[in-house]
Amino acid sequence: MPKKVTNPLVVGLIAGSVALLIGCCGGVAIGRSMGESDPAPTAIASAPADAPRTTNAPSTPSVSAEIPAASSTPAAPLSSTAPETVAMPNVVGQNAAVAADQLRDLGFTKIQYGSQDEHDTVVLLASNWTVTKQSTKAGSKVPTDTLIVLTCTKQR
Repeated sequence: MPKKVTNPLVVGLIAGSVALLIGCCGGVAIGRSMGESDPAPTAIASAPADAPRTTNAPSTPSVSAEIPAASSTPAAPLSSTAPETVAMPNVVGQNAAVAADQLRDLGFTKIQYGSQDEHDTVVLLASNWTVTKQSTKAGSKVPTDTLIVLTCTKQR
């Protein structure tokens, strides 16, 4: 009766080796089933430079595969339209999280926070901050991909 291997390292090495062997052999089998073959060695006879070269390899037929189209509908063009323009609301005095939600609801995609406080310099939780300034003037029409910076304070 053969001895049972229980060392996990040995079992892993054996399993990996078997998987590698199967993978390599499987790749060769798949290539051959697709009509590919190992290239046959060619023999080039010593002949003058202007003489045609001959080979001993049999002529292999060329294999042509028809690749079906991915989709019968044309691909959508890249975004060539300008982003929508929206009137900028006045969000000064609002809670920063509420102001950002209002701007996102209007379609704005680039919203950042800034702090005007000396000791609290990073806005981590917008719901703890109040908007004191906005980078875009209220009422102005701006594209929705415009960067909007909301300057905030924690002091109120």
